Parts: sequence; structure tokens; C-alpha cells
Amino acid sequence: MTGQYTESWREAVRAIGRPPGTGWRSNLLHHGIRGLLLLGIALLMPILFPRAPLPDSALLEQGQVASEDVIAEISFDVPKSPERLQLERGEAERGVAPIFSFDPEAVERTTGRVRGLFARLDSALAVADDDTLAIRLTLSEVEGVTVPTMEQAAYLQVGGRRRALRDALVGAYERLLPRGVVSSRDLSDVLSAQVIVREEGGDRLVRRDSLTDVAGFYAKASAIAPASLSVDGLQLFQTLVVHYLEPSLRLDQAATTRTRRQARDAVQETAGFVLEGERIVTAHERVGREEIEKLRAYRTALIDQGLASGAGSFLRTAGGVLYAFVLLVILGGVLYLHRRGEVYENARSFSIVVGLVLVVLVLASVVARADLSPALIPVAIAALLIAALYDGLLALVAVMIIAALLAGQTAFSGLSAVFLTLAAGAAAATSIRGLRRRADSWVLIAVITGAYVVAQLALVLLFSLPARELLATTALGALNATVCTVLVIAGLLPALESFTGITTDQTLLELSDLNRPLLRQLAKKASGTYAHSIGVANLAEAACTAIGANALLARVGTYYHDIGKTKQPQYFVENQPIGRNPHDRLRASRSAEVIKEHVREGLRLAEEARLPPAIKNFICEHHGTQTISYFLNKAREQEPDLDIDLWDFSYPGPKPQTRETAIVMLADAVESATRTLQDPSPERIRSLIDELVSARIRDGQLDQCPLTLHELDRIKAEFAQSLTSFYHQRVEYPGKVERPEAAALGDHGR
Repeated sequence: MTGQYTESWREAVRAIGRPPGTGWRSNLLHHGIRGLLLLGIALLMPILFPRAPLPDSALLEQGQVASEDVIAEISFDVPKSPERLQLERGEAERGVAPIFSFDPEAVERTTGRVRGLFARLDSALAVADDDTLAIRLTLSEVEGVTVPTMEQAAYLQVGGRRRALRDALVGAYERLLPRGVVSSRDLSDVLSAQVIVREEGGDRLVRRDSLTDVAGFYAKASAIAPASLSVDGLQLFQTLVVHYLEPSLRLDQAATTRTRRQARDAVQETAGFVLEGERIVTAHERVGREEIEKLRAYRTALIDQGLASGAGSFLRTAGGVLYAFVLLVILGGVLYLHRRGEVYENARSFSIVVGLVLVVLVLASVVARADLSPALIPVAIAALLIAALYDGLLALVAVMIIAALLAGQTAFSGLSAVFLTLAAGAAAATSIRGLRRRADSWVLIAVITGAYVVAQLALVLLFSLPARELLATTALGALNATVCTVLVIAGLLPALESFTGITTDQTLLELSDLNRPLLRQLAKKASGTYAHSIGVANLAEAACTAIGANALLARVGTYYHDIGKTKQPQYFVENQPIGRNPHDRLRASRSAEVIKEHVREGLRLAEEARLPPAIKNFICEHHGTQTISYFLNKAREQEPDLDIDLWDFSYPGPKPQTRETAIVMLADAVESATRTLQDPSPERIRSLIDELVSARIRDGQLDQCPLTLHELDRIKAEFAQSLTSFYHQRVEYPGKVERPEAAALGDHGR
């Protein structure tokens, strides 16, 4: 049981570098390792781009003498101190005039109460036996009114006197209340010199001392009391006029509070604004309170904008890590969804793509620490290598992720760094495929430099920057492009090709040079095979172009597919002079062995020449596992009773695994057979092509390659078009007379 558990984990570990399968352990390790790699890079971001400590100038205290001018590196607001802000808000509140609302119904309510009192007196006297007692009882029922004296009661017994007193009270209220009377309590809360009186016609601003309080009303009412009132009547007037008074002006506490709150909120929280480049403190002068407020605000602004470390930087660091991780997950998602088999599931390829992003970030960190221009960020290294190894679209995605990661770092805040990085990286990613020779790298350098120039020109025009910025970026961009291109072409790309086993177009272009030693040896020792390889290469290239396969790979692979024939070229019909066939002196089994030997010898020569695996595949797959039918039939004729092992008369294979090697197999057979046609008419050529392709399909030679039937039709049409426009006579193999097509199908000399 333990052994099975251990083996399952071993299988899961092996899944790290290949498709994980369906097991949960395999999937956990396969995807988990990749996720941890992305998380590790995200965790490195605060280390690569740390936040700078606060400058010493920001730590000056009040009373100290500054040793140098303190110049603001950023623009910032200067907030008011809490004490100052509270004081100013209090002053703003106190400066708001209180609002008194006028009550127009106060007169009616007050006079109504007076009239009601005298009406009760009249009613009581009308039925009373003792007028004095009735008056005193009626007035005693009025809360707050002192029971009248006997003299005052006698005064009220006379109806004319009661009516005069009533009219005097009503007249005082009707005359004074409309002018506004306020309670002493409301007025005592008012400290401002003016108040607002809110009436139906609108608000009016009046002086506080112009308001009439209760005492003022009492004095004014007494002054206008009729002279006809006796002493007793005047005393009753003074008693009742205050008792029944209802202020016509009332403090509107809600409106006043609301207005004061607005005034409080209107107080600015900042004491000023400091522009970038403005002097905060002057050298050799004492630091005062105002300078201290600016320095504190400066320190806070530096920390808030991430330009310095300070309290609360942990949360900003965590946010930076999360920001980087999200972007890296996007890159991983693109690889998983669009480059799963080629990159994501291949541990080496995944590590290279992610590692190149990390390399650029590390070098960008060096640029930031040295306070250099963002034009020196070597984004072209990642763009060129990813585009050369995989494709330009993936390289462009990687460049965009790098630019977004740099945009989140305070050292590269702003548009310039991101825009220059994106422009140069995009130019590198889309231009590497146009590089036909390594010597053409200067064109690539010019394209990347041009991207820097155009991007910086846009920034100069957009932000009205001085022209020297354009000149500086041009020089630094050219230097960056040159160094990156030379490093990639001369050293990094070949090393990564060897590490990944990927053959780039640049390597293929170099291998396509017909003056390379192996091809020169082939042309010298086996000129017929050399000519045959050139013809097959033309066919294969045309067919690959027609279906969208790698035409360059097919051409170069065809150049080398028969290099093994240089060991014994005379045993292959295209190299034999007329009438001389060394196979006539050999047994059929030995002849078959010699023919098969050119595959093994080709692989040996390819190994010695360090040809990439993609080229070796053409050597071993261009015959697949086909039987050498001519010598198999000959062996059966020579030794009919012998039990023949078909393996002895079959190529070692494997069968073609890619579209390119399958096309070369077909082109190899078609080119050879067409040369043997006596009358290569278009109809016979098309018929021969159909027969040869169908034979390979029946033999199962195309079972392991991704060619579709539609693509096979396109390939056959391309073969027919090429061969009908260009062909030459092929010498038939001596020693046996048979249909040319049959000889081609036997492929005894290929």
C-alpha cells in the first residue's frame, strides 16, 4: 500500500513537466508549481522596487535651523492642524447670525386670551351676589396672576373701567407684537451683533440690540398705557400685560443649526498648496510653525504616494504584491488558454517565458535604483527571445504585462516609462520574424530605436517637453536596442534553443546556407542526391506554404534528410552512372541493409554537426517505417523457401510526427517517381501523385501526423502544379523492367 502511494506521488511529480492527466495529485502539482512561481515573482516586487525612506529634510523640528533648502519633489496640499481647524470652524459657526422666525398669529392668540379673561369676568359679575368675591375668584383661577387687592377688585366692578383696561391691553399687544418681541431666554443665547428675522415676505438682517425683549416690551407697553387708567387700573395693566405676553419672534434652532453646519463645513481643511519644485524651507533660517506644517504635509504626501516608507506601508506593500500577482495570473491564463501544449504544460518553456519577464523586471529595478532613463529598460530581451522561440503575439502579451507591472511601481509612475517600454517591446516582438539572417540584426536595432524615437516624440508633443528629451531618448534607446539585440542573437537565443530544443527561424536560415560543410559534402560526394534534395525542398516548401505549415523548416529539413547517402553514394540510383549498379553483386538482404544505413548514417552526421532535433526528425521520419519493396521482392525471388523477417527490409522510422516531415515524405516519393515517367504529362503526373499519396495512407505512414484530408488535397494540387511546370527526365533503375510507378512505390533507392 505504501509503495502504491509513493508511486502515485512520483507520477504526480513527473507530471510537473508534462500534461498532468486526470489525477488530483498530478493536477495539484502541475498547476500549483506554476502558481507558486508566479506568486514568488509577485512577492519579489517589493524587494525589487522598495519604497524610499523619508528624506532627512522632512524630519526637521520647529526651532531648528535648516542646513539646506528643502525643495518639494511632488505637489501636495498643506492641511490645517486639528486645533486650528477646530478654532476656525468655531469662529465660522459663531459668525452665523441666528434665525428668528416671526409668528404672525402671536397677536391673535394673545389678544384672544385677554378678551377671554374679561369675558369670564363679565359672566361672573352678571350672576354674582358679591362682585368683589366673584372678581377675586375669577382672577385666582388664572395661573400666575396674583389675587387682586380689594381696591383692584373694586376697580374691575365698573364695566367701563373693565372695557378700558381690556382695550389698553389689546392695543398694547396689537401695536407692539407686530414689531417683534423675543423672549429673554432666546435672546440670551445670541452672541452675534446681528440676527436674521424670517418673515413671510423674506428674510431681513437686523441689529441684535434692536430686538424687543420682555423687559423692553413691558417698558414700552407701560409707556403707551392710557392716562385714564387709575393707579389700580395701571397696576392691573402691568400685571396682565406681562402675564399674557407671547413672543412673536422665536429662535429657529433647526434652521440656525443647519446654517451653522454649512458654515462649519465650508471652512477649508487645507492651509495652502505647495507645487512641485517649490521651496518649503530656506537654508540657514529657523524653521517656524508654518514651515513645520508644510514639512508634515510633505512627509505625509510622500508616504501616501508610495514615494517613501512609513506607518501603514504594510498594506500598500500587500496591495503591490496583489497587483503584481493579478497581472502575472493573467499571463499564466493566456499561456494556459492559448499556448497550453506548447508552453504552459512544458515546464522548461513556462519557466523561460516567466523567467524572461522576471529578468526584465530585475534589470528595470537596477535602472530605477540608479535613477536612469526608462529608455534603458531592456524589455527587448524578453520580446525578442519569446517571439523567436514561440511567436510574436505571445511576446506582445508578455511586453504588455511587463509594462503594466512597471506602471504599478512608484519609480516609474507616470506615462513615460510605460509608453516607452510598450512601444519598444512591441516593435521587438513583431520584427524578429522578419530577420532573415543574423547579419540583418542592424535592421532590427533600427526598428526598435525608431519605436523609442516615435514614442518619445509623442510624449514631447503631448506634454510640451524640451527637445533635448527626444535626443536623450534616441541615444539611450539606440544603445539599449543594440545591446539587447546583440545579446539575444549572439548568445541568449542559441543557448535557449539548446535548452528547450526549439529551432528558431534564425537557426533555420543559417542552416539553409548551401555552403555549410554537410551540404557541400553532399554536393561533392552525392551530386544526384543533392539535386534530388533541392527538388524535394522546392516541392515541400510550396506545399507547406499552401496549407500554412512551416515552409522554412520543411526546406531546411529536406536539405539534410539524405545526408547519410554521402557514406556510400554509389548504392543510390540517382548517383549511379548508366550501366553500373553495385547492388547486382549483393544479396537482396545486404542491399536493403545498405539502403537503410543512410538513415542511421544521416543521424550520426547530424549529431556530429550538432543539428537541432527538428532537422534530425526529417532524417529519420522521411521514410517512416516503409518496406524497401524492391529488395524484399528480390529476396523472395532469390530464396523462396526462406522465412523473411519484414523488419530487415523496413526503414527504422518512426512514422512522420509533424505536417512538415509528412510533406517531405510525400514530396520525396513524388519527386523521385516523376523523374522516371517517360511521358510526364499533367494527367500522368496527377495520377502518379494520387497513387503515391494513397499508398502512404494505406500503409499507415500518415497516421501519426496532424495532416487532414483537406490539406492532403491542397498538397497534391501544389505538387501537380509545381511538377507540371518544372521536371526533368529520370534514368530508370537498371536490371529490371517494370512500370515506373511500381519502381517508385518500391522506393528502393531512396
